[in-house]
Amino acid sequence: MTRIAIVGGGAAGYFAAITCAEANPECHVTLFESAQAPLAKVRISGGGRCNVTANCFDPSELINSYPRGSRELRGPFSKFQPRDTVAWFEGRGVPLKTENDGRMFPVSNSAGSVIDCLDKGIRESGVILRTGARVLDVQKAPNERLSLTISGRDSEIFDRVLLACGSAPVGYTVAAALGHTIVPCVPSLFTFKLNDARISELQGISFENVHLSLDTGNKRTLEVEGPLLITH
Repeated sequence: MTRIAIVGGGAAGYFAAITCAEANPECHVTLFESAQAPLAKVRISGGGRCNVTANCFDPSELINSYPRGSRELRGPFSKFQPRDTVAWFEGRGVPLKTENDGRMFPVSNSAGSVIDCLDKGIRESGVILRTGARVLDVQKAPNERLSLTISGRDSEIFDRVLLACGSAPVGYTVAAALGHTIVPCVPSLFTFKLNDARISELQGISFENVHLSLDTGNKRTLEVEGPLLITH
């Protein structure tokens, strides 16, 4: 029996584990999550409503939202894109709706609908979910297998390992140790860091519709409209 480990119990890890188990029920799929409560970020995303995807179904247009990975993502988006995400959730009883800014939310307006869907998928596909299990290291093992070092447990051997760690440093550390090249990471959702004391008085405030422009010298390099959240 092929043993597969998914490292990271976020939305990507859940989706990967479910898809893997459904594609080949003979596989033994284990999902590792360091926290005791998986999908915590899903629960708070979109103000608790969970913005699942975007209403953009043309891969050549969609890649423009990923300036550092547009070329690499054209192929994957041609195989699985927001239209497929919509079909995946609606086929599991979670219909989505499109709002004026193009974001797509569950019709229920509740992130709980998405969480319940993912939890149900894990149970029905036979995936083993292990919470409070922090993967510390992944090393090559004999016969092209991989050894996972897990906090508080002995090492375990798997045939395949998928990293779905998000921004957790362990994902990059493990990938680099296994021979992958890691490019420097940059923020994606909150892109601009401003050294302006006035911002500190506004932290935690969000705005429904903002016109924002970025000027570099005498040149305007970016101009967008949409929701704005000021963090710390």
